[in-house]
Amino acid sequence: MMTFNNNEKDFQEKLQKDTEIPVIVHERINQAYRLIENNTAVQKKAPKDPYHWMKIGGRIAGGAAAVLLIAFVFYMTDPVMAKNIPVVGGLFETLQNNVSFFGDFADHATTLEAVDGVDAEGNNIAENGNAVSETEKGKWAEDNTTGQEEIGATVADTNAAVATAKGDSAYTKTADGLTITCSEVFANSQAVYVTMQFKSDTPFPQTETRAESGTPIIDLDMTGGVDFNTEASPVIDGQVEGQFLDDNTYACIFRYDLAEAAKDYTEYSEKYNEMTQQVLDEMGITLEDLDDQTDEGYALLEEFNNKVSERGGEYQKYIKAIDVPDTFNLHLDITKVRGMEADYQWSEDDFAKYGTDAGYYKYEGDWSFDIPVTVDDSQTEVMELNDINDAGIGLRSVIRTPYELTVNELYEEGSNSDCFMVALDANGNKLPYNDSVGNCNIFAIQDRDISTVDIYILDYIQYMDELKGEDNYNNNETKPEGQKWSDLLDQYAKYHKTLHFK
Repeated sequence: MMTFNNNEKDFQEKLQKDTEIPVIVHERINQAYRLIENNTAVQKKAPKDPYHWMKIGGRIAGGAAAVLLIAFVFYMTDPVMAKNIPVVGGLFETLQNNVSFFGDFADHATTLEAVDGVDAEGNNIAENGNAVSETEKGKWAEDNTTGQEEIGATVADTNAAVATAKGDSAYTKTADGLTITCSEVFANSQAVYVTMQFKSDTPFPQTETRAESGTPIIDLDMTGGVDFNTEASPVIDGQVEGQFLDDNTYACIFRYDLAEAAKDYTEYSEKYNEMTQQVLDEMGITLEDLDDQTDEGYALLEEFNNKVSERGGEYQKYIKAIDVPDTFNLHLDITKVRGMEADYQWSEDDFAKYGTDAGYYKYEGDWSFDIPVTVDDSQTEVMELNDINDAGIGLRSVIRTPYELTVNELYEEGSNSDCFMVALDANGNKLPYNDSVGNCNIFAIQDRDISTVDIYILDYIQYMDELKGEDNYNNNETKPEGQKWSDLLDQYAKYHKTLHFK
């Protein structure tokens, strides 16, 4: 099951006015490439790059990109704001109500300045809470040289500490004129949330913003992982949500998908690869044939994607869960920071020249962090369902935290998993997806009544062509019976489940 977030779908629909290939074809092309590249049938949203579908989709009319991608707003910033917010600590309080997964993080988060005895400037933290200066380190070394071995060990330790203080510190790194500071961390068994501040030597360029939230479109090229599962894919979805504090300062919350990191895909990948090869054999084609950017090539790609999407869900049973320890280390290695240029007009020439960086300003370097994490599941509720209907479609479990609702689907062998998931709140209105993740089975819930939640699993094509639409999503509590969105979804759902929460 794979889907697209509202911003990317709206953008694609706007661009459709000037393109020759239907939007749905481009969406399906996107899916196919993700399937091939990631070996996954887990429901996904579109790639974070809003232009990606055009690059692989083919024929874009010359003026198509002039249609506004996502409505942008030039960020009006308060020059005093950044001065009043400390580099370390305080960012959750500033940002937590302005992200899709908003909620109270500030009262539960840990400030990273003292979590491992090193503050944001690289100074050691003494037992009394005071930073140990470089001079004090030297004096300590001089006062503790009682033998040749002790001298050597002490000087080596002191030199290492001094080097850290002079250069980058544990949670602050600088490259390409951009200083990144990791400030606070909070985690439950579903995700790790890290606040970050980006300080540029020069003002940030004007940046496109998301239509619904108004947050700047900035993402990170990054790898990393957790020390309890070294076999997990190092690729990290680097979407972040935040705001500019002033012309030179951007602050955000990065969400790391811990639930995904706590999975063993070894057997799944083997079985899934066998299935995709079987589909290729049935079609009498190779992967190279799917890269043929002609009408015939697109048709093959669409057929391949349909077959894989239909069969892929049943292979999720081969994904094995890994226990998340109470404490662990999260490593992050950021190599690129990109922001979408405001009012940028996409062109094939730019793509040929810049590739996936077309339309983005960027900073490149090495910003690496090791973040100690403690899991707090005191507010996490797990509802085990294992509910399946006659069509072999159902729900495995639902997990609620104060910030999100995660719905894990279930497909039996032989079922058709080419589906789309929708969740409605107690008022019958569409629950929004979390903007920071690629999976669309994670819903933002903070400002909604979720005492009752209806989960619908629908045919993907039918949903895209007939059932979705802004007019359907909201204000259903005021609509007469028979005209609510739930009435339409009830009619066409392949699976429906009503859940109740206290």
